[in-house]
Amino acid sequence: MITSEQILQRVKGLPSLPTSVMSLTKIAGDEHSTIDDIYRVLETDPALTSSVLKLANSAVYASGNLVSDLRTAIQRLGMDAILNLCRGVAVIRNYRVGELLDVVHLWQHSTAVGLTAKAICRHLKNYSLAETAFLAGLLHDIGKIALDRCFTDEYMPVLDAIQTGEDGIEAEKRLLGVTHMEVGMVVATDWKFPDVIIEVIRDHHAPESGDLLPCLIHYSDLLVRTRLPNGPGDKKLVISIDADQKFKDMVFGISGEIPDIEYLTFRIDDEVDHAISFVQLAFQD
Repeated sequence: MITSEQILQRVKGLPSLPTSVMSLTKIAGDEHSTIDDIYRVLETDPALTSSVLKLANSAVYASGNLVSDLRTAIQRLGMDAILNLCRGVAVIRNYRVGELLDVVHLWQHSTAVGLTAKAICRHLKNYSLAETAFLAGLLHDIGKIALDRCFTDEYMPVLDAIQTGEDGIEAEKRLLGVTHMEVGMVVATDWKFPDVIIEVIRDHHAPESGDLLPCLIHYSDLLVRTRLPNGPGDKKLVISIDADQKFKDMVFGISGEIPDIEYLTFRIDDEVDHAISFVQLAFQD
């Protein structure tokens, strides 16, 4: 079984995020930050800047006119979107190779969850929550990356069990004594991500009713897994959100009204397609 001490020790051995990302995290936490602050940081990281410009011109973000420079991208997308896009892309680029995991699939799934959560917020006209929802969705399974990198031998039986149809959380508890949510919480804390992101990582599989963002990522995760299964067990997954009171409470908490459920379910397919393109671009050098 994996102990808390082992998690803390081995997580420290994960590849560090670029200095630029740590600087952007500080900017995100400073209400007095400006576009110029972001511009100065991104100027020092050409690879990250290149990825941001590609994504700004992709179907995920494009509004019809091509963006050729960083300042225009920041002005078009807004500070919150750029900050979260940069941090998300940097994490993906840092972890493009797995030991056991299919990391392409993991990032496609995670990105689709983030984009779905963002789309739900925008559909409900809660634009202030949309970008945080995107980053939370993108990072919600980061604990799986840490288990794959830091506990490769211990994690192998878990992945084998999942392929036989066992629920992933139950397999983690039975074989490791910890879950990817607990490990991911340690990683996000070490990377100094905001408390709201850490809470989502910790609670996204079993959120309390009324915990808005964890509930949003929980349902976005379930909806995406019906399109991008994480294992054989997900192929039997059926979600009836129109009859789920916790889901209704969640969306009512976001906007004060019940959305068009049919429209939302159709949007998931679009966001999965966007996620696949997003990851392809983020992986490119």
